[in-house]
Amino acid sequence: MIYLEKAQQNTVAMNININARPEFTGYTFEFTHVMSKEVKTYLIDTSNSAEYQANDRYASVTLDFINDDLNYEGQYVLKVYGDGTDLVYNGMVVLEGLQEEPFFTTYVSPNEDNENYIYIQD
Repeated sequence: MIYLEKAQQNTVAMNININARPEFTGYTFEFTHVMSKEVKTYLIDTSNSAEYQANDRYASVTLDFINDDLNYEGQYVLKVYGDGTDLVYNGMVVLEGLQEEPFFTTYVSPNEDNENYIYIQD
């Protein structure tokens, strides 16, 4: 499970060995929100040192959520494609943030036998 934060830069380390993988010119990160099914993609250019750095053991990718953030907090399915076609990673991501809790007015039913709580958003 990968944990990412909203509204900031996130660095993801990919466990790939330079000697054991083909030379990709870019990676496509495809995020699918579990609840809304919204899909958002990020293209990473391997020649851009601000987005991609690699050594013999792993590659480091920087996702900029400051300027182009995912819309929802929660769980995402992440698929990473090399050169847009070769699937190199498939897993889950949790996007956390500083979302304010909505304010609710609590109504308690006067029916003592079958008491129900109803939360009404202001």
